[in-house]
Amino acid sequence: MLNTFHLRTFVAVVDAGNYSAAAATLHMTQPAVSQQIHALEEQLGDIKLFRRVGTKMVPTHAGEELLTIARDLVQMAERAEQSILALKGQVAGRVVVGCTPSSGERLLPRVLAGFHVQFPAVTLEIVVAPAEDLIDALSERSVALALVEEQQRRRGLELVPLGTESIVLLAPTGHPLLKQEQVPPGVLREQPLALPRPGSPLRRTIEEALRRRGIASADLRPVLETESVTVILHAVRAGLGLAFVPRSCMPARGEGVGVVDLAGQALQQEWFLARARERSMPRAVQVLYDYLSGPQARAVLTRAGVKPTT
Repeated sequence: MLNTFHLRTFVAVVDAGNYSAAAATLHMTQPAVSQQIHALEEQLGDIKLFRRVGTKMVPTHAGEELLTIARDLVQMAERAEQSILALKGQVAGRVVVGCTPSSGERLLPRVLAGFHVQFPAVTLEIVVAPAEDLIDALSERSVALALVEEQQRRRGLELVPLGTESIVLLAPTGHPLLKQEQVPPGVLREQPLALPRPGSPLRRTIEEALRRRGIASADLRPVLETESVTVILHAVRAGLGLAFVPRSCMPARGEGVGVVDLAGQALQQEWFLARARERSMPRAVQVLYDYLSGPQARAVLTRAGVKPTT
């Protein structure tokens, strides 16, 4: 009979792409992960489950055949464990939550801190990835819930609106625009900009808001494009350019940067809690879903600068 722990290790290696990353996820050593995979291969008749492609471990044909079954068996084992613990009044298990690399990775830990106080037996794993990858992961059930900006349109997906967050224009301390009131948007045609990567939700939100102000994407002068808000903030401090960032990403006390008073209605981005639409889910996932979509999480988001959806 297949060992559930072996299967969980196998799935972790597939998701992580190599033994060392899987070991970090599972809180094991790399030799222990390798040993678990070897034991599983022996149990299956010495069939190789992985092949090395560069630095990645890629499933063989046999590994691909096993993967769907392994995921189902691991999930069934986790549900059984959670059901037994629920009889004792304890919510436990492991939940994988996704968020985007912008303010999502700053907002989510703040919200999860309160959840952990109430449900300490639930282990949380955060996956940071672009929104499109998170939506795929939700469909594949490798991520249970995801915090994403921008409305996502995909069949089988359920979205709960959480609120809206202002996007501010930052400039390095001492920049001439910081001394002006109501800076006209047209000035941005003349300014170097550090922007989110093309095609990202935040980039689309910025470009659409500027388009409504008469500034086309072709009018912008990006000198830096990146997924990382941290890199963008450092670029502004260094004088590389101006940048639009979500309000929750503003550094404490505005160190090294200031907010430009841009004329017109404030730029806004929306936040949603996403999950795959299904009839049932593990108790730990349901409890976390209820928490993230409930008043306690919304209070934390409000303090972080996200205005609740009414």
